[in-house]
Amino acid sequence: MALCIRSSNVLCNSLLLQLMRATSIQSCLVRQHCLFTADANRTESIHLKRKIQLTRNTLPSLTWSIVRAYSKKGKDKGGKGHKKIDLAPEQLEGLVNMEKVNEEFNHVLEDLHEKFIHQVTLRTSIGAFDNLVVKTPEGNFPLIQLGQVLQKSPQLLTIDLATSPQYITNVKEALMGSGMNINPQQDGTSLFVPIPKVTREHRENLSKNAKALSEKSKKQLRDIFSKYSKKIKSSKEGHSADDLQAAEDKVQEMMHQVLHKVEEITAAKQQELLGGK
Repeated sequence: MALCIRSSNVLCNSLLLQLMRATSIQSCLVRQHCLFTADANRTESIHLKRKIQLTRNTLPSLTWSIVRAYSKKGKDKGGKGHKKIDLAPEQLEGLVNMEKVNEEFNHVLEDLHEKFIHQVTLRTSIGAFDNLVVKTPEGNFPLIQLGQVLQKSPQLLTIDLATSPQYITNVKEALMGSGMNINPQQDGTSLFVPIPKVTREHRENLSKNAKALSEKSKKQLRDIFSKYSKKIKSSKEGHSADDLQAAEDKVQEMMHQVLHKVEEITAAKQQELLGGK
């Protein structure tokens, strides 16, 4: 009987040791995956940051000289002549705040840049979820303020929303629209997020998502232009029609230049996602 007990104890200790080793190996694999993912995302971030830095350097500079060419009839065979009108800073007062316009346009561009770096990546990391913006009836919040994101394994993340279950639907919508090509599954107050494998299909889906985010940014830019265009047109008192048109054209010119930069960084991101050089 004593021999059987000792044998049983030896067997239990052996099984416990094997379980501890297996748990240690799994934890090590998860840590290695997290480190590998972080390194890969840092590399992607460096490449795109270089691209966005070039973009910032070539954005339209803020100037107070606004020039518009107007046609006028002439007797010359050449047809039309041109008259240039320069708007001084004092002429812009009450029309449009060009610093504010520039700030709003650049904010849209930089927001898209941040999404490309942290969300639209080949290897999804836990950091991409922490700062994901979730729109709720009470306002916009980063996901980390609403729930706890845990990496259960290299292939699975969980989001615990036990402290704010009323926002589960909002979080799911944010995840689905993040561009990360993920499909969260709900179980009670938790969301399970399988991490997609890096396949050709995954690359193509991410590229489509990058394009969709780009189109949203373009719409934001056009909405900003529309807002300032209406404001300029409503500021008729004390300003000539030529001044109103010149100011509106300047805002439109800035919008077109930022739209071009959006297209540039989107093309670069899609090339990166699809494995292009």
